[in-house]
Amino acid sequence: MENYVYIYFQTLPGDYFLGDIEDDLEDLLADAGEITGSGQGNTGGNIDIEYDGSADSLQKIILYLMCRGFDAETILDINGNRKTLSEFDRPFLARVRACWETFAKGEIKLRQLIDEKAGSEAITKQLDALLTPAFEQVYAEVGFNGTKHELILNLEGDWSRLFALTYFQKQAPSEVLAYWDILVGRQSRGDSLENYEIRISDNIVRASDIQVWTAWENHEAKVSLYCKTLVPLLSQRESEAYWIAYVMLDYAVGELAEMNYISALEILSCPGTGPALTLTQLLPHFIEQLSLGREELFDAERYCGLYCGYQMRPDEEANDGLRRDVFAGSGCFIPLLNEFWNGERRIMDTLQADGIVAGYFCFPLDGFTGDNRGAQILDFRDNAADLIEKNAGSDSFLYIGGASGIYYGYLDFIAWDLRAVLDAAVPVFEKSGIGQVTFHIFRQDMDGIPLPEPTDW
Repeated sequence: MENYVYIYFQTLPGDYFLGDIEDDLEDLLADAGEITGSGQGNTGGNIDIEYDGSADSLQKIILYLMCRGFDAETILDINGNRKTLSEFDRPFLARVRACWETFAKGEIKLRQLIDEKAGSEAITKQLDALLTPAFEQVYAEVGFNGTKHELILNLEGDWSRLFALTYFQKQAPSEVLAYWDILVGRQSRGDSLENYEIRISDNIVRASDIQVWTAWENHEAKVSLYCKTLVPLLSQRESEAYWIAYVMLDYAVGELAEMNYISALEILSCPGTGPALTLTQLLPHFIEQLSLGREELFDAERYCGLYCGYQMRPDEEANDGLRRDVFAGSGCFIPLLNEFWNGERRIMDTLQADGIVAGYFCFPLDGFTGDNRGAQILDFRDNAADLIEKNAGSDSFLYIGGASGIYYGYLDFIAWDLRAVLDAAVPVFEKSGIGQVTFHIFRQDMDGIPLPEPTDW
């Protein structure tokens, strides 16, 4: 192996011995790396690692050091590139705060560009400069509603963006909110949608030319849509036709409602049967069918709190903490769970690019007994989540559900600041006497990292 990581530390965390750390890292890296040297003296110590050079292996090392409580100023020399642990650990919380500071300083120029009806290139350039401190990639629109300027953060069909965008929205400072409405998801244009149009090459798709039919079941709508201008696109540019249709639906009922309540969309080649709705009639229709108010339909935070229960057939032989022993659970971030079960990682990679970590604590269940064992497990998980949030702060920790398995219980969360969450969780589990708790991120190809046990203090 030609790649290396040299770790330089001042003191070891807790009551750990250097040999314990070496053994843990050897086990964690397995065939992807090995310890080639180490030492410790009065002024500090070092651990030398040769590894396969992969980003995954490096991430394992960094997460391990964070879980074990190594100081933020611990130095990592990676193939000659020296960085402190804190430089790998710039959490979304810090990025968001820096971003809003940048936005507050530069938003007056953005407002001027909007008011002067500057070209889209100039507006986009200024907007990107104001938002990139927080996001690797973000989709946004700006405008003026007659009272305030608007910053609209779009999901672009990706529900996994909802949580980060909603968090960002909630952190907006008062000096920004004095001039701006910060919104998540494309907003309904209401009756003004009648005059909206999208140009495609030589064609114009007008909202007023679109007819819609809905079929509802269990608060979800299957939507059929007809527009004469879209029909020719279906044979050669189908994806473009559907993109336009979804944008029109976003502007009819709002992007969040479209994504959450429209289960299927079909563009018809000829008009459907029965009475049709216009796009401007669709929002009142949704409000009536869902028995929701307009504000509820557009409330991003409400969507973040929509939980879904699930049941699974457990693997009775699986006790590795990778959730294969789960028989029941609930959560509000189901796409993340689905990707985890399928061995995929797109959502995790997107989150981690912005300094966000989605993971879970895995705790043993052998201490829970009696007829109300299930209730005990749920109470423990909920109480632990409450205490972690209290200790870390709601700006660092978001509880997103959990699960019960044959051998383990699982507490699922998003860490806007992982170090703060781990620092908060360790004493919570230590005081509970629950036994060995393991931290996992939602990736099957990453091993869990044990949190310190009570005997480690």
